[in-house]
Amino acid sequence: MLSAPIMINLELTSGCNLKCRYCYNFWRGDSTSTLDKVTVDKMDRLTEMMIADGVFHVVLTGGEPLMNFETLERALYRLTAAGISTSVNSNLMLITPEKTKRLREAGWDHVLTSLNSYNPEINDYMMHGKGAQEKIIKAIKTVIEGGIRVSANMIISESNKNHVYETARLCAELGVQRLFATRLVPAVNVENPDETDLRLDREGALRALDNLIRAKEDFGIAIGTLVSYPLCVLGDLQKYRDFVGRGCPAQRGNRMCLNANGIAHACTHEEVGYGNVFELGIKGVFANMRKWHDGSYLFEGCAECEYVDICQSGCRSAAYAYFKKMDGRDPLFVGPDNIHVPYKIEIPSEIADAVDLGRYFMVPQRIRFREEDGFYTINVRWANAFSIETDVAHFLIKKQASHQPFNLSEMVGQNQRTTLIHLAFKEAIEPVDEELKLTLAGRPELGCSIDPAELPPVAV
Repeated sequence: MLSAPIMINLELTSGCNLKCRYCYNFWRGDSTSTLDKVTVDKMDRLTEMMIADGVFHVVLTGGEPLMNFETLERALYRLTAAGISTSVNSNLMLITPEKTKRLREAGWDHVLTSLNSYNPEINDYMMHGKGAQEKIIKAIKTVIEGGIRVSANMIISESNKNHVYETARLCAELGVQRLFATRLVPAVNVENPDETDLRLDREGALRALDNLIRAKEDFGIAIGTLVSYPLCVLGDLQKYRDFVGRGCPAQRGNRMCLNANGIAHACTHEEVGYGNVFELGIKGVFANMRKWHDGSYLFEGCAECEYVDICQSGCRSAAYAYFKKMDGRDPLFVGPDNIHVPYKIEIPSEIADAVDLGRYFMVPQRIRFREEDGFYTINVRWANAFSIETDVAHFLIKKQASHQPFNLSEMVGQNQRTTLIHLAFKEAIEPVDEELKLTLAGRPELGCSIDPAELPPVAV
């Protein structure tokens, strides 16, 4: 198991300028209250903890993080200086050109914002704020002009399940790089979510994903999801390949969430806390989440599925929201037998050819390593990380430090050829040959979510 999370979702304040109908922060009474907020001093303490424990990526979120601007600016500056990558989750409605410039200078380069429909009425209904869509569109233009990369998250439910294609068109026209079609997970205090417009049935989910795939083809926008869909509901894993591989970050141990008051959660949607990070430290609260990490919450109906290591029974918080059981079935679950087209990993032939021909590779300086108990974690960029053998890690660390190229004949560890191919596929190493580097750089984004070691043999 991992010694610490790969990434942390850090809530800078519990306050928010909106009160979205679908928000998982159901406990918030006065949505604008900033009683719980991370001070600059606490942010400095947290940064030191993250450096010491080898956290690779931090998502600065809320509430609405722009309501705690001074700490947001400080967090971006300190984390960036420490070599920890960052992103910001914000509805952007409080942004200005001046604030964009200041945050850009502090290290800001990416934001995930919310845009739930191309239709202003539906968007504003879901976000419970009149004029919200208009303000968000204006803000997206502002931050793009300021040099910030923008992704948008569209929470899919009964209200907007047929709006995906046109919302993607709007996003593409605005210059948004990626649109996530994230199914709504009802807050745990919602009784009988199937009887509300928070629901999303299997037919609606697949229609939304079909329209998102069509939008990718028509508008060239990148796509994904922030809440996994159980792979069995997808059925054709080649068609829906953009949604294979995310799994559950909480069960993987990849993610930990911190409230502004220091209380830790494994998942953003859960109400259970695992201690205060200012009292127990990052590794202390992370160790209290072991039931998330040891398979305790997997649904029994997934036990024999060959994709369970990737899918991890879909969304555990959705299972709890609908059935009040952490190890219950995902509401979209249909069973492993419904997977009729297996996933096939598409490793470019140029990578295997380069390895077999003895071409040389380098370890980029952006690659980060963390020692675990009996293995290493290697971080490619942002929260994209996976496990490697200790001797392979030592070899790569040495090559990175010396800026020395290497090829297959020097590779260490078991299954050297396969390991080298997988490292190149995951962009953990880069070819020395500039022409090959350009060829691979122009390929579709394939390696970010999938760890080839977790796939069943038929997929590799």
